[in-house]
Amino acid sequence: MIRKRLYLIRHGLTEWNRCNRFQGASNISLCEEGIEQAKRLSKRMSKFPLDAVYASDLDRALQTAQIIAQPHDLPVNIVPQLREINFGEWEGLTKEEIIKLKKYDYNAWRDMPHKALFPGEGNLEKVRQRVMTGMKSILERHETGNIAVVSHGGCLKIIIMSLLGLDLSFYKHFWLGNTSLSIIDVHEDRKVLSLLNDMSHLE
Repeated sequence: MIRKRLYLIRHGLTEWNRCNRFQGASNISLCEEGIEQAKRLSKRMSKFPLDAVYASDLDRALQTAQIIAQPHDLPVNIVPQLREINFGEWEGLTKEEIIKLKKYDYNAWRDMPHKALFPGEGNLEKVRQRVMTGMKSILERHETGNIAVVSHGGCLKIIIMSLLGLDLSFYKHFWLGNTSLSIIDVHEDRKVLSLLNDMSHLE
């Protein structure tokens, strides 16, 4: 029997997404297209039963969550641990600009992110500990129910891997698009990935 259903949602598009700039912990708002994406997802999810909505404290996730929560007349609960990876001086830069810095090995991040060092938080294991502390607090608040969690691409990948018992070496092997929906069903004895990176609401 399914005890909890987790709707894991990446925020809508921003101008920095459009320009392929590292956003990280920078507080960038949704662009007009991102707002429209969130509205389309909200219409889709208005048909789903929702008991609670949680979001990162960064505007792009919070705006997306507020749009999703509105048809359900639910408040958005802010969990700061759900914010995106802090990339320090990489934030605001494209990969080409990062490579020119030569302070950190961008190719290591691209090829082996689970072993790479980067500015800001430093490594993915530190990020995992922070993000999963936030997720644990959410899961402990709800014995059962349907829970929406609106966060960021990097953090959501870590959440999915951690809940499924996968190690961080899988980080580079999948991608989550803007307003993508992934679903994990929490049973008594296991967690099951029911949907991954679904963006059919944008078609």
